[in-house]
Amino acid sequence: MIEQFGYKQEFKRALSLRDLVLFGMTFMSPTATMTLFGIMSTNSQNHAVLSYIFGFIAMMFTALSYGKMVEEFPVAGSTYSYTQRAVDSKLGFIAGWVMLLDYMLIPLLLYIVSANYAHALLPMIPYWAWILIFVIPVTIVNYRGVEVAAKVNLIITVVLFASVLAFIIAAVGYAEGNSIPVFQLSAIYNSDTFSVTGVVAGAAMAVLSYLGFDGITTLSEEANVSSAKIKKAIIAACGFQTIIFVAIAYFATMYAPDYTAFKDIDTIFYDITYQVGGTALQLFVTFVIVISGPATALAGQSSASRLLFGMGRDNLISKKLFAHVHPKYKTPSYSIIIMGLLGAVGGMTVSMEIVTDIVTFGGLIGFICVNFAVFYYFALKKGELKLLSNIIFPSLGVLSCGYILFNLSDIGKIVGFSWMGLGIVYLAVRSLQSSQFRQLLINKNELVQPETVLEKTGI
Repeated sequence: MIEQFGYKQEFKRALSLRDLVLFGMTFMSPTATMTLFGIMSTNSQNHAVLSYIFGFIAMMFTALSYGKMVEEFPVAGSTYSYTQRAVDSKLGFIAGWVMLLDYMLIPLLLYIVSANYAHALLPMIPYWAWILIFVIPVTIVNYRGVEVAAKVNLIITVVLFASVLAFIIAAVGYAEGNSIPVFQLSAIYNSDTFSVTGVVAGAAMAVLSYLGFDGITTLSEEANVSSAKIKKAIIAACGFQTIIFVAIAYFATMYAPDYTAFKDIDTIFYDITYQVGGTALQLFVTFVIVISGPATALAGQSSASRLLFGMGRDNLISKKLFAHVHPKYKTPSYSIIIMGLLGAVGGMTVSMEIVTDIVTFGGLIGFICVNFAVFYYFALKKGELKLLSNIIFPSLGVLSCGYILFNLSDIGKIVGFSWMGLGIVYLAVRSLQSSQFRQLLINKNELVQPETVLEKTGI
């Protein structure tokens, strides 16, 4: 299948549709709302549910765009490969370069979150030791192969879903036992505190919860199902995850109508779990949060290594280093090791607040590029003027992601655009130094040369 794009099949095709859906959901993490609820409540002025709904709408347009791209170009590399082949190789490189902020820093962010909670539970173990306790097993599992990672993923996903279900059951039971209405409109919309700006600010955090669904496409060359089913896996993962996010946000808001009454914003959710389920539920949820970090990092590290592989295979970054495939395990082993080292060093030195906005910036830029690629490739290049799927949906994806990007913090935009600028400089310098490198930037979509709309109309 991938031979038509000039590549050879190097990975083992072992992932089923179920594996892909669970991979995407684990990367997004069913428990993401639990760790982000305090910050989302603050940013959205207690409208976390609406923020998740707004974020979902933005992400669904983008998910549909990823689905169209994976059907057209079923190769590893995700955002980088789609923009490169559908639009332009230079833009594809920049898209991949910026998306590295997302893929490379998500595991790092999760190591930090889990290490913080684990250290709070067992302070006798140093923080740096917790980082290593999480990084080393994740790296070994990914190094050993995608089948091993899928099995570990399944086990951890079951535990994550168990914690979500336990919280919802406890929340409903507590309401019924105390004659509290299970449905309260104020947990969704409160006219006293509602503002569009607040909901959008919360949506920026909601997008952070969704970062990872696109990681499914990085496994295109390791799936044993059709591209159409990979598309279904993307949409299914987003849909199922949204139901979970909204349910947790709803019940948490219902029991925390005034987030300012809590001493620590970061621990609001844990106070809520104690209220509705006592110490047992609180400890269980805390334990799950600790293990959810490395679980999501497992998926994140896998996706990041495949993105590096895609760019390395095209020799835009070191081919010998990043495109190396382990002869036995059939994994991009060097890229995985590099990701492990980045997680270990970064987890011990970088703050969570800075990483959060930088990760969101990288994801949003990548999403904007893929949405634009759908419009450019299908509507303009191929002349398939389908109003909804090729024009309206991707355009709405660009606008909604762009609006959220505009509302990110200054530090996120400064670091993000600086990283983008560094990529542009790298591209320019290497192009000037090497004619061979310039040749590598020739568009990869030459195998597909449809007439453009301009050509058809004689313009």
